[in-house]
Amino acid sequence: MKILIIRFSSFGDIVLTTPVIRAIREKYPKAVIDFVVYNTFSEAISLNPEIRNLIIFDKKKSKDQKYIKNMINRLKTENYDYVIDLHSKFLSRIIGKSLENKHTHYCRYKKRKWWKTILVKAKLITYNADCTIVESYFTALKKLGINFLDENIKNGLGDNLEFYIDKKMEEEFVKKYDLKNGNYFVLAPGASKFTKKWPYYDELAKKILKNKNKFVNNEEKLRIFVIGGKEDENVVKTDENVQIIDLCGKISFKESGILLKYAKVAVTNDSGPFHIARAVKAKTFVFFGPTDPKLFSFEKNTFLLNNPSCPPHSLYGDNKFPKKYADCMTGISIETVFNKIIKEYN
Repeated sequence: MKILIIRFSSFGDIVLTTPVIRAIREKYPKAVIDFVVYNTFSEAISLNPEIRNLIIFDKKKSKDQKYIKNMINRLKTENYDYVIDLHSKFLSRIIGKSLENKHTHYCRYKKRKWWKTILVKAKLITYNADCTIVESYFTALKKLGINFLDENIKNGLGDNLEFYIDKKMEEEFVKKYDLKNGNYFVLAPGASKFTKKWPYYDELAKKILKNKNKFVNNEEKLRIFVIGGKEDENVVKTDENVQIIDLCGKISFKESGILLKYAKVAVTNDSGPFHIARAVKAKTFVFFGPTDPKLFSFEKNTFLLNNPSCPPHSLYGDNKFPKKYADCMTGISIETVFNKIIKEYN
């Protein structure tokens, strides 16, 4: 059996496909699995041992008809049995339907109800997810006889995500930044939308360092690494004692995964680093403001930080807050966050 999975973006959504890949492999041990992804997000799924070919799609050419046609012709030569569309948007549908024939079955996942999308975008209703993203992905596998199972949730594994890192890279990176003892926090202040960003990461970093004796012995050094894109640089100000190391825009997603793997604690927004942290089993504290945390099944060591008085009101986040939700993220105080970290630390 030959199977093609399509998920172009974004980083977290691609990491969320790993339970699907694992389920296919368990059901069909000899199946060949290929995966189409945008070049900008390929690190999310690269090195996955269950994938035969990682097919890179140039994001800059996503509207180039000639490029798309050539990609479709290339994929047709594989004569897939199933095309599993986990993106379910215009481009993935074009490709999937073009590959469909008597031999090749095109299957796409069911997204939220269309009327709910319209009403949430129009700010007429708040947003309550019908199911988790992983559960919705599994709706594309019905023709393969694969159904969503919740054993992972019952066992405290949550979505049970996977993220693969090259061993040699890991050894070199651990040595470079002396990560073995794990006496450090990782903060990830970035997100794809403004309203998903908690604004007090700098103040939190200073408070953690001021109270370092709550996390390490007095004679030990506590460091804070800050990760994200170039746009997140200087969100958390570095200090004279080099206790805060800003690596925003300086390291890869894989290297961020290594940092998260050995960290005492990760603090993130609802963004790519959140899903990497979960996949490498880091103790993770995550901010949710406009988006719905019920889109994910949390692990035992993943803890929600939100504003109880502000319900989820956006599908993906926005560039500004509606007036009625102006304190959505600012309403989550530094003291509340710090106390939550202390409570769950040990």
